[in-house]
Amino acid sequence: MNLEQLKEAMAEALAKAKAIDDGAKASETELTDEQVSKMTQYLDEAEGHKAQIEKLEAAMQVSQRLADLEEAPKPKSVKAQNIHPSFISEVKELSDEDPKGGYKSPKYFMLDVLHAGKTGQVRPKLKRFQDNDFQATAGSDEQGGYSDPYGGFLVPEAFAPGILMVNPEMDAFGARTTKVPMTASTVTFNARVDKDHSDSVTGGLRVYRRSEADEVSASRTEYEQVSLVANPLMGVAYATKEIMQDSPVSFAAILEQGFDAETTSKLMDERINGTGVGEYEGMLTSPALIEVAKETGQDADTIVYNNIIKMRARVWGYQNAIWIANQDVIPQLPLLNLSVGTGGVPVWMPSAREDLPDTILGRPVIFTEYAQTLGDKGDLICANPTQYLEGERTGTTFESSIHVRWVQAEEAFRSYTRNDGKCWWREALTPKNSTTTLSPFVTLAERA
Repeated sequence: MNLEQLKEAMAEALAKAKAIDDGAKASETELTDEQVSKMTQYLDEAEGHKAQIEKLEAAMQVSQRLADLEEAPKPKSVKAQNIHPSFISEVKELSDEDPKGGYKSPKYFMLDVLHAGKTGQVRPKLKRFQDNDFQATAGSDEQGGYSDPYGGFLVPEAFAPGILMVNPEMDAFGARTTKVPMTASTVTFNARVDKDHSDSVTGGLRVYRRSEADEVSASRTEYEQVSLVANPLMGVAYATKEIMQDSPVSFAAILEQGFDAETTSKLMDERINGTGVGEYEGMLTSPALIEVAKETGQDADTIVYNNIIKMRARVWGYQNAIWIANQDVIPQLPLLNLSVGTGGVPVWMPSAREDLPDTILGRPVIFTEYAQTLGDKGDLICANPTQYLEGERTGTTFESSIHVRWVQAEEAFRSYTRNDGKCWWREALTPKNSTTTLSPFVTLAERA
């Protein structure tokens, strides 16, 4: 790589490391081991590029100094009276007729060629050859890397460290759920049935005002059970002995990193869309989910101010809530304003700082590809993730075996974990003096 390419590569590596750090700050979470490993990898790449840049710049400076010193004009003692006036008009620049183009020796010509290749700047003497299509005539009798039979085979190729990839989304809301250590494959919670506050806030118990010696009616409370069942989440891959031995990059590390990203992606998707059958019960499939209907006459695939206000009115525990939205929703958000006279109050506030997220009505917005597309149910969700239980029976393990395909000289790799997740609410809450129910999970209904 030349100087400019090295600088671009270093800037790209630093940007990737900074993106991971900024993402952790935005979600107010500590860096995971995987994130620390990735940041270390990117910073090592940047330092390697920096060292090459410094070496290249130092070599260029030395070459420039040498060329300047060697090409410095040497004074000659010439007596003006010995030069015939008619000769002066016939004097031409040496480089115009000199087959060496004004260069003292091929060494200085090659220094200028190297300088042009590294910096892209062509010095005046070398430009003469370029203008005369010198390059088109080269390559007839010299060894060079431009031709494989005449030297190209001898020039080795090199691989840059790491692998180019699109980094998957970071888990921006998993840290906000309520974590449950699972000491057994099934963990059951006893829960009070207390979501109807019209007569009792405790699931059936009541208290009464009474006169002396009067009896009061007995009451009792009702309970239910909510269970988390650890379901396996597993991935398998095979690699030949040859690729394990010959790859300059650790193939096992590549697979482990890939399975970690896939596991994170799967859990993010299931927290929103999971069916609850052999996997997480997602927010959109929770029996406590509230769907806010579209406005009368509302256009398809739009979000309007009243949608946001009505969703906010149905969320239980808004002080802990977050908004979850698909990227497709972004063009709609700047249009959401409360009109006040000739001005307005914006519902959506874009962040003015790197470490702060955008907000809707004062609560953070997380944009994710796992929310549904604009116009579908689930393109915009307001959720209180503290009411979502997430149990982990075993942490994610990455193991290998040489025995599964021993005859084929292949090694097997396995990623494995067991977990479960669901909202523990089995119904929405009915307040005492309102027929409008509340829930930790509210979404906008389809607007087809």
